[in-house]
Amino acid sequence: MLPQFTNPYLNLLREIATTRFKLKDQSTFFGFIWSFLNPILMLVILFAVFKFRVGQEIENYAIYLLIGVVQYTHFSNTTGGSMGVLCSMGPLTSDTIFPKEVLVIGSVVANTIELVFSLIFCLIIAFFTGLQLSWATLFLPVVILMQVLFVMWVSLLLSCIYVYVRDLRHIYQVFLRMLFFITPIFYLPSFVGDGLGKYIVQLNPLTHLMQFSRTLIIDGAPLPLDVLFLFFAAQVVMVYFCLFIFRKLEPTFAEHL
Repeated sequence: MLPQFTNPYLNLLREIATTRFKLKDQSTFFGFIWSFLNPILMLVILFAVFKFRVGQEIENYAIYLLIGVVQYTHFSNTTGGSMGVLCSMGPLTSDTIFPKEVLVIGSVVANTIELVFSLIFCLIIAFFTGLQLSWATLFLPVVILMQVLFVMWVSLLLSCIYVYVRDLRHIYQVFLRMLFFITPIFYLPSFVGDGLGKYIVQLNPLTHLMQFSRTLIIDGAPLPLDVLFLFFAAQVVMVYFCLFIFRKLEPTFAEHL
């Protein structure tokens, strides 16, 4: 089920990831700096608006907020960018024989580089603001891997649907705006109470990914292994499922591009 990446495909994956990374202007100094300024500007706005409301009961609110902004930004930018990668690379998609999921995976990898640097930046800020980082932060790469798996299956699903439904981009932008408010970026999950909102927030994978990162960085505590295993297993199953759908639809991509 998983792509069989021989050396030519690994080289192709590297080239696609490099190209997508450069298209984001990350190859320039100011483009690289912007990858940090973008979440920081959002952080400043959210901090100023919510600090004295929902943020009063949250310790280390600035770091809490920064982690949420970084992980939400990675999800929204990566899935939004990967959605149209098959169409933007139309000649490769329709005229070349190779596993087309390589295009989507390359796009995800390009954005994951930014996520890694952003979370390292979070650790630096946490350290200089007085947080005592513990050995538990060594497990942060596990959280990054789970976020990449989550983003991967969403991107695979969106990219193949977008080939047939080009209006999906507009619908997805509306969804991302809704997702911002049903994800505990600037508030605690308990803020929504015990009604329907609680279940909506808890069913959101980003809720758990952010909580994992905050537990490791802010609390300095290890993650519960049972929850970690179940979440990881769910993401792997979804990657397999969406890859199966992608490959079933792949033979018809060319005629719709």
